[in-house]
Amino acid sequence: MVMTMAKKKISNKLPPFVPMLWDMLNSKAYKDLPNSSKGLLPYFLGKVKLPIKSFEYYETTFSFSYAEALKIGCARRTFYNVIQALMRNGFIDPVKKGGLKSDKLTMSYFRLSKRWKDYGLATFKKMEWREFGQEQIRRSCGS
Repeated sequence: MVMTMAKKKISNKLPPFVPMLWDMLNSKAYKDLPNSSKGLLPYFLGKVKLPIKSFEYYETTFSFSYAEALKIGCARRTFYNVIQALMRNGFIDPVKKGGLKSDKLTMSYFRLSKRWKDYGLATFKKMEWREFGQEQIRRSCGS
């Protein structure tokens, strides 16, 4: 008795993944990140649903909420520190800082950044999450 096995169709299509460039992985900016930030960086990169080489890749604004972070196992305080580290090392830039405004919780918005390429150099543009938005607050208060 000969048993025949059905042939499985082999697909050349890759399953969904988040691309992370070799240059990014080997950069000083990446190596200096805390482990929690290294673990969440792919989730930030995955927010932009465009090819990595497209012009709009670094121009696309996206949100990443604390609720989303909690769903993937990241504590609130850790997520705050992740945002700070990714911004400080040049992987993300803030667009709009959310929070509790007029009894409503608003979202924070970000963009991916190429600043990480200059991390550790004199040309690196520093950015801090806790400082972002303070200028707008000072202007609105008339200071």
